[in-house]
Amino acid sequence: MQAKTFILTALVAALAGSPRTATAAMVMEPKQVGADFDFGQIKNGKIGNGDAEDQVLARMGVYLATKGTYNERLELRMSIGGLFWFPLPEGITPERIMRFGPGVGEAQGVYHFGPAGASTANLQFGLFPLKYNPDAANLGEYLFRSGTYPGYIWTGGWSYLNSASYMAQGARYTAAYLGGAFTHIFSLLMERDIEPTNDFSPGYLATVKPAAFLEFAAGAVWSHGLSLNGKRLTPESRTNAYVKATRQPLSLIERTRPGYEAGHPAVVPDSVDDASGGGRIPNPLIGQAVPGLKNTLYVSQTENGIPNSQLDYYTFRGVKTMARASLDLGALTGSSLFRPSEFKLYTEVALLGVSNQPFYYEHRDERMPMMAGISLPTFGLFDKLALEAEYHKSRFENTVGLVYDRELPLPLNAEADNPYNFSDSAVAADEKAFSKDDWHWSVYASRRLGEGVNFYGQVASDYLRHFGPEVKPTNRPATLRPQDWYYVMRLEFGIF
Repeated sequence: MQAKTFILTALVAALAGSPRTATAAMVMEPKQVGADFDFGQIKNGKIGNGDAEDQVLARMGVYLATKGTYNERLELRMSIGGLFWFPLPEGITPERIMRFGPGVGEAQGVYHFGPAGASTANLQFGLFPLKYNPDAANLGEYLFRSGTYPGYIWTGGWSYLNSASYMAQGARYTAAYLGGAFTHIFSLLMERDIEPTNDFSPGYLATVKPAAFLEFAAGAVWSHGLSLNGKRLTPESRTNAYVKATRQPLSLIERTRPGYEAGHPAVVPDSVDDASGGGRIPNPLIGQAVPGLKNTLYVSQTENGIPNSQLDYYTFRGVKTMARASLDLGALTGSSLFRPSEFKLYTEVALLGVSNQPFYYEHRDERMPMMAGISLPTFGLFDKLALEAEYHKSRFENTVGLVYDRELPLPLNAEADNPYNFSDSAVAADEKAFSKDDWHWSVYASRRLGEGVNFYGQVASDYLRHFGPEVKPTNRPATLRPQDWYYVMRLEFGIF
């Protein structure tokens, strides 16, 4: 309750226009207000099952942010805003009108331990942006914004630009040692974006900086590790099942058959003797209600299918790991021509699910996205210019279809789209098609144009998903293949 009072005090003071107010030990900072305009196009790609060539990207955002400090130790930060946006794909439909959505950008507290003004540890809690890779401009940042089973990858969202981070809900403890040469972070965050939601995922990250020009980091997250409803994580449905003996998905054989155990009263022979002496006839009980068993019909032995006791099930729960490194070439050369972090090489690799699961998750190298980037000096033309490329080998689409729609941990867009129900030649063709989305790339630039005015630009083939009239992200990214791409520019201005 006391923390809520602090936040309300900060927000009220900001809205009242007081540039610096002290109430007891609360010190308010000047408020920040601003707006931004995004404009661009998808030059080649798909949204849903239709082409998205020359689709216009246009958005406008507004925001208000404020900050207060209590007793020089507890920072309270809040931002609110709104976004004007258009559903995609374009089309002359009643749904093609501008939408507006309000939201909270952050609502967090940060408590600093140790001497005031010289803290080396803090506890962050609430709703806050989390970015562990300071070099990543668009790609990377896998640990929190990627799935585990399935290991879908995501970029962008409600913000086309400057979104290589994760909006976290929970708590994070950070401590630095040896003058910042070693930092470790413990986190306990709630899954809040893609189903199943509301589970807690503990995580740990460590960063080592042996020299001013060199940095290494590694981390792990136990995805859905703590759940109040563990049954959701391993759905015991036949759609989500595989046969224990053969380790093949049940959908390769059957999907909708009952799966009763041998001796179950609902299972009857396929045929019986004809009482009139005419030989064998189909069992007339099949399809009739079983007395004493509610909502249960007789089924033939053939149509009963593989008993449930012979099945196991795919799970969402698993461990993701990440490692990254950066080499500051500017700091290494010691040249005054380069600004800090202007000339850098960096890379990040992740393993989206340490443990294997049959068929879909049998090969770890198919769950390992790898990103490499370089930040280039432009000698005043841009404040930052970053080029990034990514390789992610996978036999399956980067989709959240069954995750979002059915809460099933399967890398398929929809149950009916499972290509592995068909012939070996069709499987091979689909795997070849899915391999075409292994490479992605991004070019990012930013420049300060004046006091409170900034420009950003991005050209990319990444994992941006767009929102339709029902305010739902598309299952697949719009730019699946390297030749699919878009550009977007942003003009941002405000009082910061």
